[in-house]
Amino acid sequence: MSSSAFQHCSKEGEDNISAVIQCVSDALETKNESLKNGLDAFYLIYATSLVFFMQAGFAMLCAGCVRAKNVQNSMLKNLLDACGAALGFWSVGYAFAYGGGLRDDDSYSFIG
Repeated sequence: MSSSAFQHCSKEGEDNISAVIQCVSDALETKNESLKNGLDAFYLIYATSLVFFMQAGFAMLCAGCVRAKNVQNSMLKNLLDACGAALGFWSVGYAFAYGGGLRDDDSYSFIG
């Protein structure tokens, strides 16, 4: 934790040590929550990029397994597969991955 946050907390409750401890605890909890959200977003983008590179690899594999006149059809099928998967994740996959609702309280959860 930065010294400025500790100084801010110590100025608020100079005489009450429990207030200073509570203030520091709240500051750490806020920083921990923002770090968790940042890591969740990074992992989501990283895993998505790996999946789309894998999809491109499958497209190349399929292109090598068909005759030259059918490559365009195979690529279109792979593109539609990727688009369908993206729409599926948008519609229900995010709820499986992260759950929760639109409200801030933890009592409401759709799936996760």
